Amino acid sequence: MEIGIAGPPGSGKTTVFNALSRSHVQVGRFSSAQEAHRAVVKVPDPRLHILAQMFKPKSIKPAEVQYVDVGGLAKGAGLESASAGLGQLRTVDALIMVLAAFDASATPDSLLADLDSLESEFILSDLAVIERRVDRLDREVRMGAGNPADRQQKAHELALLRRLKEVLDRAEPLRTIPVEPEERVLLRSFGLLSAKPALVIANVGDDLDPGTRLVAEAAARGPSWKPDMLAIAGRLEMELAELDPSEAEEFMAAMGVTELAADRVIQASYRLLDLISFLTAGPDEVRAWTVRRGATALDAAAAIHTDLARGFIRAEVVPYPDLVDTAGFPEARRRGKLRSEGKQYVVQDGDVINILFNV
Repeated sequence: MEIGIAGPPGSGKTTVFNALSRSHVQVGRFSSAQEAHRAVVKVPDPRLHILAQMFKPKSIKPAEVQYVDVGGLAKGAGLESASAGLGQLRTVDALIMVLAAFDASATPDSLLADLDSLESEFILSDLAVIERRVDRLDREVRMGAGNPADRQQKAHELALLRRLKEVLDRAEPLRTIPVEPEERVLLRSFGLLSAKPALVIANVGDDLDPGTRLVAEAAARGPSWKPDMLAIAGRLEMELAELDPSEAEEFMAAMGVTELAADRVIQASYRLLDLISFLTAGPDEVRAWTVRRGATALDAAAAIHTDLARGFIRAEVVPYPDLVDTAGFPEARRRGKLRSEGKQYVVQDGDVINILFNV
């Protein structure tokens, strides 16, 4: 699962990327239009540390997400379908849109204007993709090419793309409209940018409080379809990420910073992908495993190892709060907090699961 970081030149995208990933990528320079910075980032999860205190494991393994930072998207880039930056973003699963809010001149209106400009690039690029496909399909449908099943499929796709084009013609992003699961599969190959889940990050100055108020005011305005907005003091948090943990704690205390916004952004990115974590806990390992929301116990078993799914018998499940409250599996079982569930049980975020299997 990849999350692309997009934004206009000068918005501080790479600064935010460094803050999120603890990377040391040079800010403000891409060696080529095709270059992208990539990093795998651990998702902060305080539950793992509580479980580690209980089980004293040999290792702790959080869930992970991957960020992709591409070159700045200058105004008009969406008109070029072959734009390297837009092309790289088409392959990701979700988007973070970074807006500059670190200057004293930044206002809610300027943030919303920058967001509208960035969305417009995505919409123009998507329009170019859809119009080319519609022209081709329209010719093929009128010519009656292919067998009846092929013609029916093409007619269905053509109707869907025309519906999407109407939305784009209104300058609205495609993520605002409902799409059936089978239609989503059909559209995946197009990599439509305005259809991707998105999160807006306002890159504010070192004093987070005014930036947070600025973002809150911007978030209360504008069209209903705008993505959620968060604030991060990108430069400050990039510098903190470059320090040793003990030095960073001292610096945060001196600055009056109690919590890193980067952690909240990473967690929000994880949720943006519609992902949840189920947990496993024991003396060898405490770990967060990633599945999509709505996954079953059988899916959870497969996420751990295919053998567990193949030989699945049942899942022993206890919600994280109940496990902590009972201080371990034996007492959770005794109090009836540990349940036996079958293959079709829908996993909940924070479920601590033990898979029983026989291969």
